[in-house]
Amino acid sequence: MSIRVAVIDDHPDVLLGAIAYLGGCSDIRLIGQGQTIAEALALLQEQQPQVALVDLELPRAPGESAEYLGGLTIARAVRAGGWPTRLVIMTGHRDRSGLVAVQPFVECKPRVVYDYLLKSATPQERIEAIRRTAQGVGRLLKLDVPKLTPRERIVLRHMALGLENAEIAQKLVVAPSTVASHVKSLMAKILSEPGVEDGQLRRTRTLCVRRALEYGILRPDQINRNQLGRNVAQ
Repeated sequence: MSIRVAVIDDHPDVLLGAIAYLGGCSDIRLIGQGQTIAEALALLQEQQPQVALVDLELPRAPGESAEYLGGLTIARAVRAGGWPTRLVIMTGHRDRSGLVAVQPFVECKPRVVYDYLLKSATPQERIEAIRRTAQGVGRLLKLDVPKLTPRERIVLRHMALGLENAEIAQKLVVAPSTVASHVKSLMAKILSEPGVEDGQLRRTRTLCVRRALEYGILRPDQINRNQLGRNVAQ
């Protein structure tokens, strides 16, 4: 009996590629595709495929921007509804924050997320992931939480409150250059992006705080939510 598979991704070329590489597999049958969270939920509820390849970033509806971790809305629905579909999460992000975010769906019983692949994975790697997942064989998904020094954690908490380097330096009674060094180091660890252009500094600081929340390095009560919600690039 063929493995019934659905593919959820907001990029048409990815969906076309899935038709091509899955079409050559006699033991796999593509039963549906979706480009948004709404389409995915309708498809999974109605068709209940054995396996779904799900993009980590998905828009909620047509015309909307993709949301980071939007794909996990599907994982929540599968868990809450007790649907039989097992998920393989796909992502273009090379940092580990997404892997941290899927852990509740890896560790829950029954397990919901069985594999986590980069979009650079070959068609054969995707096919093998589908076959393993259909058999209920979940791959060991190793967590790799960045290790910050005590001082980097303190600087990160001040960043999360929206303080600039000069303000953090004043509070810690150190030189602004010392704070800047800590900020550069912790960003390199959390974002895996040691080189940051000045014009992207604010956006990158905000993203750093978001990733730290996902990793569990920061708690929600340690952040300034208004500051985190700003979408500025200067």
